Amino acid sequence: MADIGYVAKRVGREVERLLLQALEQTPTNVGALQLRCSVGPVDNNANLESLARGEVTFDVGELLAATDRRTPPSSRLLGDFALPTPADSPFEGALPRSYPSATFDRALTVSAASPGRKRKAASSRLQQSTSVRRKTGSYTPDLQDDDGQIVQQRPRALPDNPILQPPSLSKFINGVWESLFSGTKLDPVEVIEQWQAIESSGQPKLIVDSHDQIISRGTSIADGDFSKMSVLARKISQTSRTCRSLEVVVQCRWMQLFDEQVVTLAATTTKEKAKKATIAAACLDFKWSEKELRNKTAIWRGYADIQKAGGWAALVFAGMGLYRFCKYRVAFTEETFDVLRSLRHRFEVAADTMHTNWRQLLAIVNGPTARRYTSHMHSHVVCGPHDETIDLPITYHQWDKDFSYQHLDESCIDEEAWGNYDPRVVQLEGPYTCEACKEVQSDDPTANSCSCFSALYPPVLAGPSPVQVYRTPNGRNNGLLACLPFEEGAAIGEFVGLITAGVSGKDVMWGETARASYQIWQGRQGNHTRFVNHSCEPNSQFERFVWMGTQRIILVSKGVDAGEEVTVDYTDTYWRNLDKECLCGQPTCRYKDRSRITATAQG
Repeated sequence: MADIGYVAKRVGREVERLLLQALEQTPTNVGALQLRCSVGPVDNNANLESLARGEVTFDVGELLAATDRRTPPSSRLLGDFALPTPADSPFEGALPRSYPSATFDRALTVSAASPGRKRKAASSRLQQSTSVRRKTGSYTPDLQDDDGQIVQQRPRALPDNPILQPPSLSKFINGVWESLFSGTKLDPVEVIEQWQAIESSGQPKLIVDSHDQIISRGTSIADGDFSKMSVLARKISQTSRTCRSLEVVVQCRWMQLFDEQVVTLAATTTKEKAKKATIAAACLDFKWSEKELRNKTAIWRGYADIQKAGGWAALVFAGMGLYRFCKYRVAFTEETFDVLRSLRHRFEVAADTMHTNWRQLLAIVNGPTARRYTSHMHSHVVCGPHDETIDLPITYHQWDKDFSYQHLDESCIDEEAWGNYDPRVVQLEGPYTCEACKEVQSDDPTANSCSCFSALYPPVLAGPSPVQVYRTPNGRNNGLLACLPFEEGAAIGEFVGLITAGVSGKDVMWGETARASYQIWQGRQGNHTRFVNHSCEPNSQFERFVWMGTQRIILVSKGVDAGEEVTVDYTDTYWRNLDKECLCGQPTCRYKDRSRITATAQG
């Protein structure tokens, strides 16, 4: 038995159409409109009587006036138009709620006789009311019956496949950065070796290595199966990601060669004929229909556009939203391509320094496989002239021709100042408990319960901070640029450098414990926190934190957006006797015009 709801909706729409037509065409002096409806076989044989017959007469003007005074009466909604419910209708009992769908053909004919209207504006008001109803979503307001009682309506069901919003450029760019700084390395060489090499046991090296890594960690047998599968799942994810990147590289290159082929053929014929001939040849090779090929190439065209502006790294490391980004193409504007061109060198710096073998993917399309940036990521200052990088030492040559910098993962002790003694230590032996959250701290992730600054500790889980050293545009030399957003309270990095003492006339970070006072100097060695500039309205701050009994100084976000410079307040201690101006540019700057103020004070 089929539900008659669909049929009723069709009837309602037809009634609405006829009613609007009648209101437009009938003179204003006709007051009542009569509606007749009958149900019967399609065959117009006079001997076959209608299965159901009924008639109702109503005044259109009164109904339209009533809609201005109160909500419509309780009704069964037929499409966007309302008819009386069966309880009030002379058709009650004439049609069942469902009927056999395959007995014989039935036709519903709706006709309007002697239609009338009050004025032309009435039809416009009716059209406006129906258009508003079409815009309603899952919420259906309660209606009132003729007695004013509230009758709850069943909410409209949302579709199973709601329309998703097209991804924006910022989401696409964030997806690239997230892939670049993720823990999963894109290394096609390692993936191929793991799948091709077969051990003596007959299993791929991929599976054997997963088991060996668990044994080396000393995991129990009970946990071993789970840990083994975790390692295997990680490697499979790495393989899947590599294959997906390989796929888009090939499809992008195919699109480029497609355009070249069209240009070649267009030398002897029209461009349209050249394009059709190229499509026909491709359909033969792919064994696809022309429609299917055009649907595919519409996406591949987006890949080629991204590669042309943002380079291969933007395409290879694009996030999972790449397909939808290229499908909708709402962000494919010249402004978008300008942004991608400005980010191209930044993507390549991150890719070459953190995923050293990623360019091997390009070998399949005869692309360049040699790394362009071979040193540490922060040895390349981005956002230089013409959107190019600058070697870090060059940016300091105006002060020191022999400048060099060593990038450290952990601070080192100045033996001349401290010998083998670490002045930061506040607790010699464990167990160690976090002073902030009171949870157990351990370098072993399975034994650690402290979640303070989880991006840094335990160190074995720490990945590279999503920041780059960049050339500031207003004369402050280098600065630190956030590639991804940092939530408030998130760690941007530990202040790492040479643990020393007695340094004067240089920028140092002061630290103090109950046992000693010390300095951290980043003049020749350290990490990315060295390049954080001052701001009178900073978006980050330094905080002391004890990890495993040793005091650390952490750069903590106060809320940093992607693409924003990371800044801190150097405080009055730094600026008190310094003869230079602050260039932070903030409206509340406390240290601008310092040279004039200092000269006045001295005079």
